[in-house]
This record gives sequence, C-alpha cells and structure tokens, in this order.
Amino acid sequence: MIVTTNRERLLLAARELFLEQGYDASVDAIIGRAGLARQTFYNHFQNKESLFAEAVRCCVTDIIAPLSVHPDNLRGSLLNFAQVYRQRALSPEGIAIYRILISQAQRFPDLIRELSGLGDGQMTGSLANFLRHAMDAGELGQADPVFAAETLLAMLIGQERNQRLLGVERQAVRDESLLLEQVVDGFLRMFAPEQNVGLQSAPVNLKRRVSR
Repeated sequence: MIVTTNRERLLLAARELFLEQGYDASVDAIIGRAGLARQTFYNHFQNKESLFAEAVRCCVTDIIAPLSVHPDNLRGSLLNFAQVYRQRALSPEGIAIYRILISQAQRFPDLIRELSGLGDGQMTGSLANFLRHAMDAGELGQADPVFAAETLLAMLIGQERNQRLLGVERQAVRDESLLLEQVVDGFLRMFAPEQNVGLQSAPVNLKRRVSR
C-alpha cells in the first residue's frame, strides 16, 4: 500500500493495530504509529468507531480473490481462483479480519450487515455469475449458481479456517497444488452436466437472485 495522505497513514496504522490487538487498540496508539497529531486524527475521523469501520472495510475488500477467466478452460479458471482464495482467506491477516468481525458483530450490527455484501459475500456473487455462465454454456449442470459458489468456497477452506480461528494446531498441507486439484475436480464432478436432474431439485430456500 502506497501511503500518500494523512488519512491513509491513519488507516494503515489502524489496520495494523486492529489486526494485532483487535478493537482494544487505542486512538493514542494509532496516532502514535501514524506519527500524526491528535487534531489530525479528528480532522479525518469523528471517533475510534468510524476509523475502525473504515479500516475493516479496507481489510475485507483486500481479501476478495480475483476470478481471472481463461476462455475455454473452466478448470484452469477455477484452479487459479482457488489458489488465491485460499492464500488470502487462510492467511494470518485473513484469519485476523474474520476474528475481528465475529468479535464485534454485536457492537457494529450495521457495519456487519454492510460487509455481508463484501468479502465472501461479494466474492460469492462474482463466482456465482461465473458459474452461471458456465452452466448456460453447458460446461456445468444447471443448478442454483449461488449454492454452487458457496459449495466451492466451503470445499476450499472447510474446517481449516475454523481451526485457525480457534488456534487449533493443524498439520500443514503437504501438497497445496494437489489439494486444489482434488477440490476443483471434485466440484466439477459434483456439478457435471449429467447431474442436471438432481441439482435442479435444490430446496426453494437456496434459490437466490444472482445479478446478470
């Protein structure tokens, strides 16, 4: 991140300290790390709460994994996405962001509702649109694309994120590329075109609108 303004310096310092200390990080500590005066802080943010909300928005946006489309290569596109998603969602920063959101859900309900459209929420929508196009092209069986996207995301991180959130020691993945291939190939078999009939009968409450 290239820091060019006092506001960006405050956001960077806040991001670092909130990730290190959670919401307990003080305004004085943030100002000190940014190397700015207290009045400069209040020139840009009303209080600690507004700074926290903006810092978390920036953090959540940064963990969204890009979906690079490779024409005529659905598997390659999904493998590239899967690699970036796991790297970001399971990184120390990704886990710290998720932990902060959980811990402050009751204190900042409006922020949490807003962020449900970012991070995993926004990523789910983008992935669902991508999968819907693959379904329309006959590369995947017709199914609820949001359900399919959520299934792939869950397969990619499974219980690993929960274990890291709880600090449970987990044996490192010996071959990350093999794991990605197994997950993506399993997903493609699950949603293969010949599976149309079974997947179209998904429960009604899984049917959600995906923007075109």
